[in-house]
Amino acid sequence: MPLVLARYLTGIFLARAAAVLLGLAALLQLLDLLDKAGDVLSRGGVLDIGRYALLRLPSTLGQLVPLAVLVGAILTFRRLAAGLEITAMRASGIGMWRIMAALAPACLLAAALQVGLQAGLAPRTERALSDWWNHREAQDRPLALSRRIWLRSGADILAADAVSPDGTALGGVLLVRRDAVGRVAQRIAAEEARYGAEGWRLTGARVLRLGAAREVATPDVTWPEGPSPAEMRDLARPTEAQGLTELLRGRRGFGPVTRGPAYFATRLQAVAAAALAPFLMLLLAVPSAFGLPRQQGGGRRAAVGLALGLGYLVAQGLFIAIGEAGGLGPLPAAWSMLPCFAIAGLMRLWREEA
Repeated sequence: MPLVLARYLTGIFLARAAAVLLGLAALLQLLDLLDKAGDVLSRGGVLDIGRYALLRLPSTLGQLVPLAVLVGAILTFRRLAAGLEITAMRASGIGMWRIMAALAPACLLAAALQVGLQAGLAPRTERALSDWWNHREAQDRPLALSRRIWLRSGADILAADAVSPDGTALGGVLLVRRDAVGRVAQRIAAEEARYGAEGWRLTGARVLRLGAAREVATPDVTWPEGPSPAEMRDLARPTEAQGLTELLRGRRGFGPVTRGPAYFATRLQAVAAAALAPFLMLLLAVPSAFGLPRQQGGGRRAAVGLALGLGYLVAQGLFIAIGEAGGLGPLPAAWSMLPCFAIAGLMRLWREEA
């Protein structure tokens, strides 16, 4: 395909996909602000509404990239079909596969944008939003959680009922110390734990040792091997988006974690599968290019492509959620829907070209 034509198609496609992405993001941001405006104003002034929207924007954009590619591709192909440009290209020997190949670099750009937003920028902005949202609370005072948090740190298991916003103070602590082979050595219940120069210090502790008949009251117990305050803050008030570094550490069992290996393995596979989602959306949108301007069926082709794309996003999210809970292996949870919908797209394309 001539380079000029490839640039022409890419320009049309990127312009429409970007417009759809920004339009959908603006709509979702507006709906979110209408719901949260009162809470935002109570934490600051009018300018904080912009701050809230800005910190929410990367997560919103990252979730909308596949849908924007799908709608942008449908609009692009409908525009080319309406102007008989697709007909002219096919008459000159340029088939739909060559047109798709010309748009592949744009899909690669969309995939890089999605992964960069979801695994790079969104984890930072969501954490900054969470810290700002809780900045009015006393930073060193434990705040009750909606439910007790359990985590593993090395060989030890920790539970806490309350965690301060800065992660330096815990309330309602239960610490289970284990030996090198995983056997329980101590069970320590404490009213409070605070982080200092020597690590964690548990106050008002009751210690039950292996083989002992009763607990022994101990004023202070130190736990230098425990997680850092920043790690406790992140675990107690987690964000939806997580970076690749955190996912890899959790998958390998490094550092404190509150979830099992299945969650981290599925999330990693989902990030890889997300890089192919824009190419699938392009394939599902291709049948919209067939048909003449006054011929019936153009709107139906676009509607079917849109329905298939939305169906993929819903099914993919459902399977990933099942995989994170351990109901499916990481590979089938993240990858089983992609070939199914790709086959559906290929069958539609074959039918239109037959």
